[in-house]
Amino acid sequence: MAAKEAALAESVAEPNPLATARFLAYLGGGLLLLGLFEPSDMLPPQAVALLVALMVVVVAVGLAVALQQSGAEAAEFFAGHYLLPGMAVVVAAAVSLQVVDWRLHIADQLLMAVAIFGSTYVTVERVRGRRRPGHEFLENAALILVLLGAYVALLAGVPSLGLRVGLIFLASFMASYIQLSGVASEQGRAVVGGFIVSLVATAIGFGLISAQFLDLGRLATILLVAWYVNTGMVFYLLEGTMTRNVFLEYLVGIVICVGLVATAILTH
Repeated sequence: MAAKEAALAESVAEPNPLATARFLAYLGGGLLLLGLFEPSDMLPPQAVALLVALMVVVVAVGLAVALQQSGAEAAEFFAGHYLLPGMAVVVAAAVSLQVVDWRLHIADQLLMAVAIFGSTYVTVERVRGRRRPGHEFLENAALILVLLGAYVALLAGVPSLGLRVGLIFLASFMASYIQLSGVASEQGRAVVGGFIVSLVATAIGFGLISAQFLDLGRLATILLVAWYVNTGMVFYLLEGTMTRNVFLEYLVGIVICVGLVATAILTH
């Protein structure tokens, strides 16, 4: 009898992972429905901006509720938990404003919902102390998807070179901080690492945009691979855990970037 009561108390005290996943799936689905109204032919620009702001608030409140349900320790506020879901909403809106085909708009919002679900689910599970091998892959996939969308949106929709470079710096910094804040031994190292990575990505972006021999797809891919390589190398260098195998892994990324630039020059 005592054993049953203890098991019942433990089940009541510990939130059900399936219930949390269901709640976060509903959250992503609700944001998907709201995002369907973003096209400029349905709403004026001011209304679209208000809708995007409302979606950011909704995803932040939804994640806060899920974290509160995870226990007392989860109540402590950490801004890094909310950056990726909020960034997914803003990037999806930026992409939707440049899309004419309604099918692409739906696909864009669907990818936003998937990224939000993946990132928020991993965040809640980590706060609960449940770390699984697939969590890192899920979060990285969501982050890469959002960052690639950000690069494509700003490269295609921003005509000013200065504003493009500034947005590349901002997107790269936020993505790097999200990536590093969860694994760095100190938050200061995550900030410094993100600043270094964003500077390198901005320099690469400025040089390649000024050269004007790369199409949008190749340029966005190079920026994404360069961000990935720099983020990984900066983290291992800051933590003092760089190994030969890790260096060779990121060297492959450097070779890919050089190869994309070389093929673009040869076909230009």
